[in-house]
Amino acid sequence: MQQLKPFLLTLWGLIITFALYYFFTHDITVESLQGYFSNLGAYGAIAYIIAYAIRPIVFFPTSIMTPLSVVLFGPYLGWIFTYIGETFSASVAFFLARFFGRTLVKNNENSFLKKYDHKLTNNGFQTVLFLRFVPLFPFDFVNYTCGLSGIRYKDYLIATLLGVIPGLTAYIFLGSSLTDPRFLIPTILSFILLSVFAKYVEKKYGKKV
Repeated sequence: MQQLKPFLLTLWGLIITFALYYFFTHDITVESLQGYFSNLGAYGAIAYIIAYAIRPIVFFPTSIMTPLSVVLFGPYLGWIFTYIGETFSASVAFFLARFFGRTLVKNNENSFLKKYDHKLTNNGFQTVLFLRFVPLFPFDFVNYTCGLSGIRYKDYLIATLLGVIPGLTAYIFLGSSLTDPRFLIPTILSFILLSVFAKYVEKKYGKKV
């Protein structure tokens, strides 16, 4: 498998290049994607989850996919499908980074890299939970960074499953409130709870990160 790395890395680069060309030559919006997924009927939910799962391969932004779920499926089903898609996409990015870059980081003598590799390896669950609750970095950046580190996948996955819930809930409600005023109060409450959770996690785990 190691011998295939250069070929697979080149293939990945070509896929990204094609995707970037497509994105810049086509109008990719929530509205345009809504028409595509709506035409799939009952298979729309499956297609959405698959699209969300493979999204990090071409660095397609979550800022389009998450609001799209509200438009397509409503807030409740949208939350479920996005949660599933986020979980898969976090795993895809993690294993891509681990396959292509873990050896380079492990053998690198840079003190900065070694410091954070050590933190993620030994305090992986706390660190990922902190980064999910306190969104200092983009979702995909955390996914790829964790894949490059020595963190156990089990710790990474559980922390991700727990950590994305408050933020996802808040943003799903926010998207819903733009078209339905009934979601305004739940949106405000969810962001308040998100702030409380973030403060708690920062106080409990911040020193270990």
